[in-house]
Amino acid sequence: MRIVLAALMVGGTSASAAASATTSLRTSALPVEGMRDARELSEDFAWDDDFFSFNDNTLWTDYAINPKRCVEFNGQEVIVFSMYGGGHNNCARAQLGTYYAPVGDFVKGYTKQKDMDYNLQGNDYDVPDEVAYTTCTAAYGDDDGGSAVYLKLGCNDSTGKAIAMKAYEDSSCTEPKSNNYNIKNLGIDISDLRVKFETCQDCVYWPAGDDDAWKADVDDGFEAGHGYDSPMCGAAWKSKTKCNRKCQRLANKGASTYSYNAGFNAIGKFFLFVFTLSGIFLLLAVHSQRKRMATEDAVYEEALVQKVGMQMKHVVFGIMAIIVFTILFALLKAKFLTWFFLLGSNVILFGYWAYLRFRKEGKVEVGGFRLFGDNDGGIAA
Repeated sequence: MRIVLAALMVGGTSASAAASATTSLRTSALPVEGMRDARELSEDFAWDDDFFSFNDNTLWTDYAINPKRCVEFNGQEVIVFSMYGGGHNNCARAQLGTYYAPVGDFVKGYTKQKDMDYNLQGNDYDVPDEVAYTTCTAAYGDDDGGSAVYLKLGCNDSTGKAIAMKAYEDSSCTEPKSNNYNIKNLGIDISDLRVKFETCQDCVYWPAGDDDAWKADVDDGFEAGHGYDSPMCGAAWKSKTKCNRKCQRLANKGASTYSYNAGFNAIGKFFLFVFTLSGIFLLLAVHSQRKRMATEDAVYEEALVQKVGMQMKHVVFGIMAIIVFTILFALLKAKFLTWFFLLGSNVILFGYWAYLRFRKEGKVEVGGFRLFGDNDGGIAA
């Protein structure tokens, strides 16, 4: 009877969830009989049962999660993820939003989900002891005479798509150890502690219908209660914070060749200003030199442009396009492309300005050697 009532409640809330805000999830009363609580599937997390004591009455059956990237944001290392609702079609639609959660909380749920899914397949997943480092934990090595070093799981800074062990000076894990500290000397291996990034993952794993491994060890209410068992999605949702635009730009870093980043530092902004100013002056200088060109030189230059199948107006449009793209890439904080277009434009403009100026004077001399003009001792052009 209770299961029937729970099913009715799920059906009633399903319709309202479709019309609700994007961050709402489908919830219902938990079935009392036959409920297989995720916490009972493994004793490997007994040390942190308090974390999984939150009341999660979400029916996760139709939901999916996509971990996007591991980043440092607002002073903490977090995993950015997107959550998807029913009919998500492998995370192609029905996105509820993008959020972030502390690395430790996400890894706890993710690893416990993996342990639970292995058990349902009749396999034994050996939960790595290193999962305990989801919180700041002291370790002892031989390098410092056996003194304590504090460790905590964080992000792989080079890729953003892997978990890494970080070493700290203090018991709160707020003061990082120096870069030359070698964690490998502690004999800690986290190779089995992985999160699949940029992969759509269902919140609930359902064993195949003909899988006898799980049929022999479940009770009558398994199918009614298992839809609520998702330590991965439950932990991520419990610990989530809305990922704003800055957070999402950071999460998209490295998603393509034109990577985003946290922005230009003070020195970068200074040189952006310097080279932008120099580009403007060079553009004005080129315009000034062109106004002084002899008619025959202008005709000759236009003939060269037409020879490659273009007109002078195309050159003007090209210059405008370069300016627009440079500004766009700077706003998107695409450093490589911003510097490429900005510095490239400066070099081209300077070269063209020098050509126009010295062509007008009829010679170019560098260090006493004539590079352009009549050869009367030196290198003739």
